[in-house]
Amino acid sequence: MRSYRYTTFCVMLTGAMLLPVGWCGGAVVKAAPSVEHSPLVSKTMLATAGVNKTIGTYGFEQGNSEGWKPRGANTQIASVSEAAYGGTHSLKTTSRTANWNGAELDVKPLLQPGVEYEISGYVKLDGKAAVPSVIKLTVEQQSTGGSTEWKTVAQTETADTAWVKLQGRYKFTGNMDALKLYIENSNPAQAYYVDEVEIRQVSETPVTPSPTEPTGDVVSAGFEEGTTQGWVSRLGSEKVRASNADARTGSYSLLTTGRQQAYAGPKLDVTAKLQKGSQYTVSAWVKLASGEQPAKVRLSVQRDYQGKSAYETVIGDTAITTGGWAHLSGTYTLAHDADAVSMYLETAAGTSSFYMDDFELSLVPPLAIEKDIPSLHGIYQGQFNIGTAIMAFQTEGAYGELVQKHFNSIVAGNEMKPVSLQPSEGQFHWEEADKIVQFAKQHGLAIRFHTLVWHNQTGDWMFKDKNGQPMTPTAENKKLLLDRLETHIRTVAARYKNDITDWDVVNEVIDPDQPDGMRRSMWYQITGTDYIEKAFRVTREVVGPNARLFINDYNTDEPKKRDFLYNLVRDLLAKGVPIDGVGHQSHIRLEFPSISQIEQSIEKFASLGLDNQITELDMGLYSNDTDRYETIPESMLIRQAQRYRALFDMFSRQQEHISNVTIWGTDDGNTWLSNFPIARLDKPLLFDERLKAKYAYWALVDPSKVPVLSAGVTK
Repeated sequence: MRSYRYTTFCVMLTGAMLLPVGWCGGAVVKAAPSVEHSPLVSKTMLATAGVNKTIGTYGFEQGNSEGWKPRGANTQIASVSEAAYGGTHSLKTTSRTANWNGAELDVKPLLQPGVEYEISGYVKLDGKAAVPSVIKLTVEQQSTGGSTEWKTVAQTETADTAWVKLQGRYKFTGNMDALKLYIENSNPAQAYYVDEVEIRQVSETPVTPSPTEPTGDVVSAGFEEGTTQGWVSRLGSEKVRASNADARTGSYSLLTTGRQQAYAGPKLDVTAKLQKGSQYTVSAWVKLASGEQPAKVRLSVQRDYQGKSAYETVIGDTAITTGGWAHLSGTYTLAHDADAVSMYLETAAGTSSFYMDDFELSLVPPLAIEKDIPSLHGIYQGQFNIGTAIMAFQTEGAYGELVQKHFNSIVAGNEMKPVSLQPSEGQFHWEEADKIVQFAKQHGLAIRFHTLVWHNQTGDWMFKDKNGQPMTPTAENKKLLLDRLETHIRTVAARYKNDITDWDVVNEVIDPDQPDGMRRSMWYQITGTDYIEKAFRVTREVVGPNARLFINDYNTDEPKKRDFLYNLVRDLLAKGVPIDGVGHQSHIRLEFPSISQIEQSIEKFASLGLDNQITELDMGLYSNDTDRYETIPESMLIRQAQRYRALFDMFSRQQEHISNVTIWGTDDGNTWLSNFPIARLDKPLLFDERLKAKYAYWALVDPSKVPVLSAGVTK
């Protein structure tokens, strides 16, 4: 490729003519400052540049910043002659205090929507920091009337002081209020030089594939060019490189060594590859390096949004050895807003070195529901509501259509849990929960609230004393914790009291292995059972007498746990605590528990005059925590259908005691059982990952469509 130190055209004063390189006064001219910022070039002239033409070059030879500005309050930039890739000058960036600080250029006047650009430049570290840095070319785009997003154009990792090239492609669609190109550095203290930045237009028309015509692999990495293909070290201490010492296919794979933490490993920035709400298949092959002991590896996602990071397991712990390549395979849906998204490999424990090969990230074709089949909730009209757990992104598209057609009740899978609504004290995040509520109101759906109080997915701050230390059982800490509990409930319940009638007030408070049956959560350690009583009384005060308040738990069919829960609820009712019903999570399996056990539990709590709701129903296909199928046998899906039918027949018998049956998820492509208790294929729900009706659905709607097995239903 040609050097970028020479401009592709120059501007003559006479007639403002465009002439070839080398004809400006008979001398070769280095790139002028950004042609858009030159007073001699109009936007009309830029438009004539056409496809595959340079529209902006920056070499900093005039001794100024050529339109670039400092990004960050303390950042300083200057054209200097102490280092240069081409010519005698470059732009130096110093006094950085954050990774996103650096040199920034307003490119809104240069770029057009729907057009693809190639952006390149050379970067050099100043040599005063020894740790590796990840250098990125990034575009900050602020859509008109919308949110701000950060798109990575190119990145590389280096600890060297030689010039490194960044080159990648960028496009955007829609109207933008701001477009800023900048260079960031993962080491906030590291100064750097930049030179020979070029922006080239490489298409005239939008290049985004039609959402109805997906185009195969989004990312495919086999490392056969002897490069990491964008994979970098996640923490900076481990070494990630292409290696020809071992490979699943071809000659090269990606080798990661020098890991200091279990969560250290190779990382790939996929921000520009993923669209919110779309589903992707993820596949990778992993093998331990020679001499390592057997380990477990998993593939995870880090989502960064507004300065906070969240972590998701895409493919759970998978055993790997030195003896062969293990296949990691799963699906991922970007369900939340994100400024940056990266995929990475980590181990469950230890710091083993390992190879990775044949990584693929592929867009799943758009989903569509079957519109000509019966509505599921219509089958049980007049008996009980049929609900499903959703995430905010499932209020749109095919997921939203599935929910509207088959369910008349919804619950938020995560968006209303304590840490989702109040991740830090006094800072409430409502956006995603509000989106679910608005969707329900728009389509006439009932809403279950899950959950006001839980020992999991609650911000750590809740259990810190006034000095920020973990709470110990004292009168002062008890008052502080109960006050925080009351504030959370009053704030949340007041916001949704006019929209939600069924509330999971407390969740999972029973532990049958304890002498008194109470879970030794921080709630219990600090307050005893007072937090339960407080939660119900405050909730009733806020939401009023017509709302139904539930205590929710799993394995309520187990006699010992059931009886502990029964005794607790009976005693609370005797004290006047306003409990209206019991939520039975009902995460069951193909083989157990028996349907009669589930029915006995419903009848036992009904004897207290309480309502019962089935709150998190799914039916895992495995009988243990170790088996794994690559393909689920059809016979298992038929048996699952028969068991679902028997289960719902029992619910119908008990309809006077049951007001709601909620399925924990819309489809098999969005189930927590993909990674619990281990990473494996499981199909626990009524619709498959393509939103098509399974035998389990037909067993409830039209059993004649389910094949008959001689073994019959498993009781």
